[in-house]
Amino acid sequence: MPSQTARTEVPDEKKEVQELELSVVREVGGRPLFLDARRFVRICRHIEQGESISEACRLELVHYTGFRRHVKRNPKYQRRLKQAEETREEFLREFHIANIRKHAPKNVLASLWWLERRYPNQFALRNVVRENSAQERAYYDTLTKEQLIALIAASKVVEAEAPRGFNQQAQLENGTAS
Repeated sequence: MPSQTARTEVPDEKKEVQELELSVVREVGGRPLFLDARRFVRICRHIEQGESISEACRLELVHYTGFRRHVKRNPKYQRRLKQAEETREEFLREFHIANIRKHAPKNVLASLWWLERRYPNQFALRNVVRENSAQERAYYDTLTKEQLIALIAASKVVEAEAPRGFNQQAQLENGTAS
């Protein structure tokens, strides 16, 4: 802020005007930010090392709601936080894979769990259906009415040819049994 000039009159017989130059000592209004860029980067490092956001805030003595408010207002903070969360997910994935590998020789359940989740079509006990709704919608939008009728007829043929107990078991699993 530029310095300001003030005029004062001296009560002398000479009636001279004196000029005083004043300067502002502090330009910032209010208290300094508690969540500055350095503290934010330290929080992001905690997150990258596997901590949750709330735990990282606690370690840096920052209130979670204040942290979220700052992130919401600053696009740079949003990008950096997203990058930290992606790094954390990669770190935790590698950590848990290493943990399963470590325990697999001693405990067969660790190997079974990993196989079931890594290759659900081959090792899962139940059929795993993962929704690809955007792809499915695009596929069904391209089908004609005749093609849909043919697909329904084919599914009825497959259902009729299935073993007798299979249909009842599938209905029980789906909750459609009467």
